[in-house]
Amino acid sequence: MATTNASITINSDITSSPISISKTMVLKKFQSTDGIDETTGLRSKKFAATTAVAIIINTEGTAAKASKVYIRNTGSDSAEFFYVALNENAAAAAETETIGKLYAGDWMLFPWAATANVTHNITVAPSTTDAMTLEYMVFQE
Repeated sequence: MATTNASITINSDITSSPISISKTMVLKKFQSTDGIDETTGLRSKKFAATTAVAIIINTEGTAAKASKVYIRNTGSDSAEFFYVALNENAAAAAETETIGKLYAGDWMLFPWAATANVTHNITVAPSTTDAMTLEYMVFQE
């Protein structure tokens, strides 16, 4: 049985009371204590245009299961970012639900339902035509 752990540690003095959060979770199969045991593999994609591109299509996840998506902007220029969105069609801006912006060095890990009934792909669009690189992976069962 595979074991995949995800961890995050946040320490900050942004408030009058210091913040300290440290959490770890085991990525598990849907309604199970068994660990997620499949992945699409870590991928890397270079961009040189601001066009939205579907990096993960809904058929890459496991329908109605416990898929998790990892995405990271590998860049170092703090002014450059990727828009990250759920989209039925990467070319159809009206069908896009933007999740947020991923700036240089930023990463995200989020649950994702990839089903035949909800055809949301995960799309990205660079903020610039300068060369930018994104890495990403789907963990699934």
